[in-house]
Amino acid sequence: MRKLSLILVLTSVALLAAPPAGMTVPQPSSGYRLLGEITDEPAWFWLAWWTGVGNLQDFLVANTMQGGMFGRSWQDYHPYEGLPLQSPQQNGHTAEYPAGSEQYYVYAAGFWFGAIYPYVDTLTGDTTWIANVSKAAYNSDMGAMAVPEMEEANIDSVGLYFSDMRIPEGWGLEGEGNRLFARPGETPKPYQALWPFADTVLNKNRPPEDQLDPAAGDMVSHQDTYAVGGDWIPADSATMIWINRDYGPYDMWGLGIRAEQRTYSWSRGALANVIVLNYKIRNMNEHLLKAPYFSYFMDPDIGTGGEEPGDDGFWDDKIGYAGSHNVGYAYDNNGSESGWSSPPGYIGIFLIETPGDVGVTGLETWENDTTLVVDSDGTDTLKYERMISTEFNTLDDPSDVRMLLNSGPYPDMAPGDEYDFTFAVAIGATLNELLEKADSARAAFAEGFPWVGIEEQKTTSPTDPLKLNLTTANISDGLIGLRYSLPHASDINIAVFDAMGRRIETLKQGHTPAGSGEITWNASAAPAGVYFVRLSACGFSCTERVLIVR
Repeated sequence: MRKLSLILVLTSVALLAAPPAGMTVPQPSSGYRLLGEITDEPAWFWLAWWTGVGNLQDFLVANTMQGGMFGRSWQDYHPYEGLPLQSPQQNGHTAEYPAGSEQYYVYAAGFWFGAIYPYVDTLTGDTTWIANVSKAAYNSDMGAMAVPEMEEANIDSVGLYFSDMRIPEGWGLEGEGNRLFARPGETPKPYQALWPFADTVLNKNRPPEDQLDPAAGDMVSHQDTYAVGGDWIPADSATMIWINRDYGPYDMWGLGIRAEQRTYSWSRGALANVIVLNYKIRNMNEHLLKAPYFSYFMDPDIGTGGEEPGDDGFWDDKIGYAGSHNVGYAYDNNGSESGWSSPPGYIGIFLIETPGDVGVTGLETWENDTTLVVDSDGTDTLKYERMISTEFNTLDDPSDVRMLLNSGPYPDMAPGDEYDFTFAVAIGATLNELLEKADSARAAFAEGFPWVGIEEQKTTSPTDPLKLNLTTANISDGLIGLRYSLPHASDINIAVFDAMGRRIETLKQGHTPAGSGEITWNASAAPAGVYFVRLSACGFSCTERVLIVR
């Protein structure tokens, strides 16, 4: 592949006790990463941008792990995203739903990783084990790192990558304006690269081969992103967003971790309202990190405005917990927001997979008030106390709220140990719809996320069976029979897609009574190849694969 020499023109956005007996032993991540390489080289600059190509959009990601807090403006030019994208120039505008509505749900979000850390007194040499937390929300404690996998394309120092990046125009580069990375199933063109961040933790169907192959699942979704951040190199060498802080760039001192971030977003199908996030967190120290915990923090702001609890805007939000699905969620008190064209929905966070299947161990919540200190820098002890809580607390009184979904403790991390966490953020118009999205995301993960641009996830609920089955195939006349089953009356859509995800025919649509039915697809004119017949009804979808050989 021709090496891409390019100049990036960017305007920065102003943006305690040992584990209990019987726990799993420490082990490296089970994920298989192709061509992975760790470097101590920082990225050239910090970069924040937005992911989300479905009905949940404008979800901020950054090479410093920063989550939320910045709104897109005309100054935010990204050479791989084409023209500048517009959004009100206000903090807190992230997680837009529905797409294009300018209705935002989140002010700040991001993971916390905390552990008991050996602090050495430089005067006495004494060691004291204290709580230390690296956080990505509000002011990220981590710096952006270079990514050696992108060295061939000469953009290894950017540190944040999108699977649908385009080669910038106007620089005389081969293939300018086209996608830099080959799509799944396509042979790379001379100017294209292979997406190098394949991971069998997410795509369990991908064989752990040494060679990249777009047909094998290098990309997982319609828009994958990748970045690496951490706090293990000296702070004065790190590429940070927040430098002039009372406690320094790392908020006192770094925990000594490397965080590898992947996100996944789908433009259609059962996961269009979901963004899946995966973090691989490695201990880069030469010492243990004791009793580590992983948490995901969110400051949900559903709407804008207000001055005190109960006011319309972000001061009338509540937090709940669905124990049946292990989903923490935020919602608006009265189900309406001034200036919104549709009623506010429910935004939730939920774990999908954790080391040793530890899962969710607590939900902490708190309100914004003038005495609040846990949100501030220099409060790692208070943060760690929140992380180790095994309570499941909700907030039933409307206010400006925060929530922290916790998981741990995990076995002590020896130097070089790595833990792998997968979770998701989702939005539903109703609580039931949000919980359905959680079911869909977990089912898709269990199946290895077959690329949804080619095949929709089979998200049938065990209590609400939605079925689509191939019944007959007459090779001579090209007629293919299919049987479907609906648990209750619903609007229905049955359509045929080719291997590239293009809709080629709609077989049935409209309101349909409960029960079974049969349809026929006349595939006599369809070329040989793989096709997918998708049934969408009752809030679910399922797919039947059809192979035509001529």
